[in-house]
Amino acid sequence: MYPSLFGNFCNRRAHHSNINMITQLYQIYVNNHKRALFDGSLKSFKAALGNLDIPFENILQPIFGAGLLGTDVEKTFLSIKGCQAQGAASQEIDPLGVYIRIPEKSGAPDDPFVPPHFTEDEL
Repeated sequence: MYPSLFGNFCNRRAHHSNINMITQLYQIYVNNHKRALFDGSLKSFKAALGNLDIPFENILQPIFGAGLLGTDVEKTFLSIKGCQAQGAASQEIDPLGVYIRIPEKSGAPDDPFVPPHFTEDEL
């Protein structure tokens, strides 16, 4: 009775061999600051950006290191919209990193909008 129970358990484990194992983590740099990690897939890249409140659709010309070549995100997004670091610039860049530039906001993000003051002459 016990051998068949263990046999079924072992067979079930063999069927789960297609589970993806994370073998490498890649970094996302925003304005040259390390901000997030992802596993190389486009899905986890989008999720990491979402956690940073950065819309994926707004990413323009990211720079990426040579260590991302062959990953899902490189094949489906970076090779099309991005630019691989080359030459002297590649020595300053993390080979496993994606670099994104986000324009700095001029004011504090939580400052409420205050309309300009009107004088009685303008009313």
